Amino acid sequence: MGKPLVWAHRGASYIAPENTLEAFSLARDMGADGIELDVHLSADNELIVAHDDTVDRCSSGTGRIADMTLSEIKRLDFSNHKAGYGGVKAPTLEEVYELVKPTGMTVNVELKSGAVLYEGIEEKCVRLARALGMRDRVFYSSFNHYSLLLVKAAEPDARIAPLYQEALVEPWRYAALMGAQAIHPFYPTVATPRMMERLAETGLLCNPWTVDDEGALLWMARLGVNAVITNKPDFARRVFNSI
Repeated sequence: MGKPLVWAHRGASYIAPENTLEAFSLARDMGADGIELDVHLSADNELIVAHDDTVDRCSSGTGRIADMTLSEIKRLDFSNHKAGYGGVKAPTLEEVYELVKPTGMTVNVELKSGAVLYEGIEEKCVRLARALGMRDRVFYSSFNHYSLLLVKAAEPDARIAPLYQEALVEPWRYAALMGAQAIHPFYPTVATPRMMERLAETGLLCNPWTVDDEGALLWMARLGVNAVITNKPDFARRVFNSI
């Protein structure tokens, strides 16, 4: 039984405020192999790392990210009621890259162009990764698969991975048709017939989400996934080390 890589979902988000430098730093300290994060565009065209299209749930403010400038967003506290945290700021994607660049961590960038369509977000993300020397360490994922095609148009060598929640028929064919390098399924769907065998034949990686309990982690390891996206990177590491 292999040991999957551990990618921290929004950072070590079960302890630290999600999608913040604090959460990503903690994930690094916990030995995560990578981090997963979400990206939006602000009103002044800055790449903002946050999950929701509004700041309401995670910050001290209200409103859509698309309607706020970077300076307005930076004035908010994104501690999200996490014990021991205060004055936490939402980072830009550039700030996250600068944090993890000295490490070997992979960065999974989920493009949140869906409920709000962010024109040009794909090309902007690609340009930033290229400028900071992060191009080979990034995966782009999205539930909006058209967004992934725009990534490929901007950077043919970019690694893309369609996100999906329901079981798909022959997802390896769909992913290959898109020119994807991986799939990012909801983890229970990984056990659909011949999934891992077909993925291996096609040369596609499988990085399921969000895998937090021991039984599910061991199940994913037995199936031979490449990486698990988890809220608990330290716990996942301990489980895999016990194999």
